[in-house]
Amino acid sequence: MKQLIAGIVLILVVGIGGFLYRNILERNAVPQPDQVACTMDAKLCPDGSAVGRSGPSCTFAACPPPNVELDAIGVAFVLPPGYQANPDALGTDETLIAAYEKPALAEPPHALVVRRYAIPAGETAQDVMLRETMLEPSGMTPELDDFESVSIGGKDFRVLVVERFEAQVHSVYYLVRATDVLRFEVLERDVVDWTEPTLSIPSLPEHSALRQMLQTLQVR
Repeated sequence: MKQLIAGIVLILVVGIGGFLYRNILERNAVPQPDQVACTMDAKLCPDGSAVGRSGPSCTFAACPPPNVELDAIGVAFVLPPGYQANPDALGTDETLIAAYEKPALAEPPHALVVRRYAIPAGETAQDVMLRETMLEPSGMTPELDDFESVSIGGKDFRVLVVERFEAQVHSVYYLVRATDVLRFEVLERDVVDWTEPTLSIPSLPEHSALRQMLQTLQVR
């Protein structure tokens, strides 16, 4: 009989102890955030790689370099080798979105620049292009017929060489969208044969690099 009572008491003690222990753990437990199961879809990066969703809001991860994503204007591309972002070049010019530089044989460096111009009410993209383009060093405004139409990566660009002077060649590539115009430009230095009438500007190394960049351009 004593053994039976002792067994019952032992069971009660163990049960009460377990109940108290569990209550203590529940009171002291640190709340854990709800686990989020993100969908398995992927974002295709300009270089052909892909990134998935992550984090509590299941947002897409950023595409790794050399991919560049300019979320402010909804574009992404592969930055050509040798170029580095120069945020100090942006200043207060609101049209200047990004600037990249690559060392040249002498100062200043080669440069790739991205600009955005809004199309004001009552104006056309062509009005914006003409107003924002100046031929150098003459300072003259070009005619619309001076622009060449070029298709790169399935997108139509209006292209113009705005400067060939003292071993520098400067070209602009305009991409027209519904409410704005994007301008991609390249300033190439060290062009020793810049005076040659037969010079193939698209074949110049940095101009070719810009075209390869535009070949990867994503407009989101």
